[in-house]
Amino acid sequence: MQEYLIAFGREPEFTITELAATARRFALPLQWRLVGKTVGLVTGELSEKFLDALAGTVKVAEVLTEVKVSKEEIVSFLSSQLEQTERCEFGLSWYGPKPPRWLMPVGLSIKNQLKNESRHVRYVTSRTPVLSSVVVKKNKLLPPTGYEFFLLPEGDKIIIGRTIWVQDFEAWSQRDYGRPARDARVGMLPPKLARIMINLAEAREGAGILDPFCGSGTVLQEAAILGYRHLVGVDVDSNGINRTRENFVWLKKQYHQMPEPALMVADISRLPTVLNNSTYDAIVTEPYLGPPLRGHESRQRLEQIHKELTEFYRSSLKILAHVVKPGGKIAMVWPVLRVGKDNLTLPLINEVKSYGLELVDVLPKEAPASWRNNRRTLWYARPDARVIREIVVLQRQ
Repeated sequence: MQEYLIAFGREPEFTITELAATARRFALPLQWRLVGKTVGLVTGELSEKFLDALAGTVKVAEVLTEVKVSKEEIVSFLSSQLEQTERCEFGLSWYGPKPPRWLMPVGLSIKNQLKNESRHVRYVTSRTPVLSSVVVKKNKLLPPTGYEFFLLPEGDKIIIGRTIWVQDFEAWSQRDYGRPARDARVGMLPPKLARIMINLAEAREGAGILDPFCGSGTVLQEAAILGYRHLVGVDVDSNGINRTRENFVWLKKQYHQMPEPALMVADISRLPTVLNNSTYDAIVTEPYLGPPLRGHESRQRLEQIHKELTEFYRSSLKILAHVVKPGGKIAMVWPVLRVGKDNLTLPLINEVKSYGLELVDVLPKEAPASWRNNRRTLWYARPDARVIREIVVLQRQ
């Protein structure tokens, strides 16, 4: 079985959790272990379709070998990997805690050695030890003609890989900032997080996916790109439904064979009625996260907001439990309010069983204990965020 090095995104626990869930959906047997803080070593067969389905993985390299920590040995091996072509572009990325002094000389030694062979060589560097996906793609360091060597120290050896895939940063940026209908006044679910949540729902091919708080259609957009065709979006705000329609018109110009989602204006309390009591394989959604916070709200005010959100989510969950099919999953965002040094979470984790739902502990058992919280959920937030997104996955019994 081939070994790969997986470079994590900003939230490593999201990368690994999504990787494991997507592998189950693709029926791919994968094994992995953590190497350092930002890299996973994965054993299995990773297709391009599988990698393109991921949102939390930044870069993937195919493992070539392990060598001793020796400048001469590394130069010799890397030089042998560069094909005998007249032109050659290569770069080095160091995924250890601190780049050694010999790292830059290694690249220069390879460059000079190849130039002495009368070959045209370009050694791509950056200000940081790791070449970004942007640098790798724009400098054409991907196969078949380019080379980015992924150097990962482990003990007294260095694992060397060749990068074979990087995240399509341009497409992600375009779907986030380039689509025509956005509303910055409401909390906007990042497309990458929407994609991760869809993957955590593990809906089979051909499944029906519902977003009952669809807003501008981010979840539906990412589900469509993944190949899901039976998509339904509901929102209480007609402007949100109009934005979703506008965004799908735009999406169809960017991608071929995009489906037309069924869209409806309705409050969550009317959901079973407007859906004609239909049930869905998966529900993926970010409901209302509360009013915009300015940072100067009193604790009393924040506790009142928390109380109102708790009641709203409690009533919504009771309805969603009847809309998802038995065995189907609900992947949703719950708000966590930051109050000074405290975090106000929704006290609903222990209630969901009474609604016929069970909390899914999505984090793989191999993950470090430091990644796990006592609620068995994932938390997503910028350092200065006033509201944390808590990713909760529930399964209908």
